[in-house]
Amino acid sequence: MRVLAFFILLLASATGPARAQSPGDALAGLWTTLCAGAAPGSDLAARCAEIFAGGPGSRDGAAAGNFLGEIPGQGRAATRDGSPDDAALRQELGAGWALFASADAGRLTRRDGINEAPFDGDTGALTAGVDWAPGNRWRLGLLLNHARDSLDFLGSDGSTRTRFTGGVATGGWNLSDAVALDGYAGALQGDYRLRRQIDYTLLSGVSVRSLASANPDADRRIAGLGLTWFLPTGAWEWQLGAGVDWQRTTIDAYAETGGAGLALFVPGRSITSRRGRLDATLARNVSAGWGVWQPMARLGWRREFANPARPLGVRFVGDANGTRVAFETDDADTGWAEAGVGAVFVFTGGHSAFVEYRQRLGHDFLQERLLALGWRIELP
Repeated sequence: MRVLAFFILLLASATGPARAQSPGDALAGLWTTLCAGAAPGSDLAARCAEIFAGGPGSRDGAAAGNFLGEIPGQGRAATRDGSPDDAALRQELGAGWALFASADAGRLTRRDGINEAPFDGDTGALTAGVDWAPGNRWRLGLLLNHARDSLDFLGSDGSTRTRFTGGVATGGWNLSDAVALDGYAGALQGDYRLRRQIDYTLLSGVSVRSLASANPDADRRIAGLGLTWFLPTGAWEWQLGAGVDWQRTTIDAYAETGGAGLALFVPGRSITSRRGRLDATLARNVSAGWGVWQPMARLGWRREFANPARPLGVRFVGDANGTRVAFETDDADTGWAEAGVGAVFVFTGGHSAFVEYRQRLGHDFLQERLLALGWRIELP
């Protein structure tokens, strides 16, 4: 109970919001400065000449048409839930070896940002692993995870594609018949495939439409710890959980290619998420001829303690002076709910399965919906 109270106190803390200059405004005010570094006869010099001769509003229009607000979105997908499925962490412990596999598919929707571009996205992950329980109190596991994200920005043809593959170690310890502790830690390697649309038309009639692309490498570290309290009442059972999840994604520096002279150099950066979670799950055990199934409904609260608004500076590849165009990302939402429904099936012969649908509720700008399926086989 003292651990649960500790997490409740953590979730009650608050942080204040911060807003800063938009990416478009930051670039619009720097055309004269950065164009001074363009080599004569270069594509960047040609774009600068067009903008200066383009008529009223040309600097603002060209800045908006560079869609710099898509760059923070490259890291926003890194803040989605990256922890293993609960059913892969929490199992009735029996001595011996077991194999398990799971898959999930989801949808990300980002709206209502100030400095970050809106997008629609698809997510997915495949997981397979093995665990070993030396007794009925302990369990150790190792799993291989492959995750992908696919984001399409709404204001342009820009997109972000990510792939991560790596290993995750898991562990569980039944402190008593009513309390269980579980945790995980892992490292994944991956890459980004980035496409930034450049699209604007000036009053002079000049139109620029091009695509700037890059393929930086990235790595991701994840870890988490959770405590679950089981309260059975006949065929019904309450499961009260509290925990913390940490995730850091590091994206290597990259220089875009293409872009009709407007390609960017983006420095390396890290996106860190550190969340607290509280969950209440109501489940019921139902006996059937083939085994037992346990339908369940869950409602939880998430609290973000990291990932605040932070400055991001880029420069044009063709600018010899390296003029920095700086703007800030949006603040993270610090609190939202999550709801889920699902079921666990325990079959005769040592087989079990789970299915769960869950989604965020009340998040300021990022909605996530996910369907997860899994299968487990206890080895003789």
